[in-house]
Amino acid sequence: MYSMPLLQRLTLPCFLLAFASLASAQHIVRAKNKESAEDHYNFYFHRADNEMGQFHFHESINSCEEALKYKSDDYLIRAIECLNYYEIAEKLDVKKSDEKEQKISIYNTMIAIADEGIRCAPDKGECYFMRGLANARLATTKGIFSQLFTAKSIERDWLVAVDRKSDYTTQHGENLQASANLALGVYYRLCPTFFLLKWMFGISGDLDKSVEYCKRAYELDSTRIEIVKEYGVALITRGLDRKNNSDIEAGKEFLRKVPTLPLRLNTDKIDIAHSKMLLNDISLCPGYSRDEEQDVSEESFEKEQKK
Repeated sequence: MYSMPLLQRLTLPCFLLAFASLASAQHIVRAKNKESAEDHYNFYFHRADNEMGQFHFHESINSCEEALKYKSDDYLIRAIECLNYYEIAEKLDVKKSDEKEQKISIYNTMIAIADEGIRCAPDKGECYFMRGLANARLATTKGIFSQLFTAKSIERDWLVAVDRKSDYTTQHGENLQASANLALGVYYRLCPTFFLLKWMFGISGDLDKSVEYCKRAYELDSTRIEIVKEYGVALITRGLDRKNNSDIEAGKEFLRKVPTLPLRLNTDKIDIAHSKMLLNDISLCPGYSRDEEQDVSEESFEKEQKK
């Protein structure tokens, strides 16, 4: 009968014990690395959120990039990064050529980041909203008629965003649903309504939809200055179009309310100034955007096509 040599009998249990210890150590290291990556991600996520809440947008972007090193497939940190870029661009003056080019560059960066977020989470609405927002701001920066081929995709992105629930709210109370409804309200006001445009590009403005989506945004967040301002503008625009004085007066009341609301966002002071400007001359309402007045007439469209 075969008998294992004494040395082997003594060393085999030691070898098995060492192997088991090594495997256990590797498992612990992997668990710690996983825990560490999640901890690092959470740290940078919360830091990015806090920095954005304090209007430190460049610092928040850096924290977003750090968070992505530990969770590269995350869509929400990309949406926050887009929002930071948006806030930076909104402070730039479209009337200054160097700042206008910078705005355009920032919006293109937003689109690229949002595309990545949608690739990571096609079932979530945040990055659809951000992509639509960036394309819309490109349109108002370059001129509505220069960006008509993107208009339908803007509408599609925002309709997706309106349909998706979001659990994320910024430190200043902004949420996806209110923002997406507001965006559609502005879109349907600024998008021209004449037949040729609908036939060529499949898009058309709708002042009833504009008022309805602004109303929905207002019902979700009645103290956000931007929402109150745009609701007033939508009502006045519809009133002017249909010679309906009740709409015009209701819209004016919303514009008068704007300066009484608490400051929450980085763009609130601009919106307060614009509300006063629009009250002084309501004829500016139909083509109003925060960038500059948009000419959405059929004559302007025909002139653009001849360039």
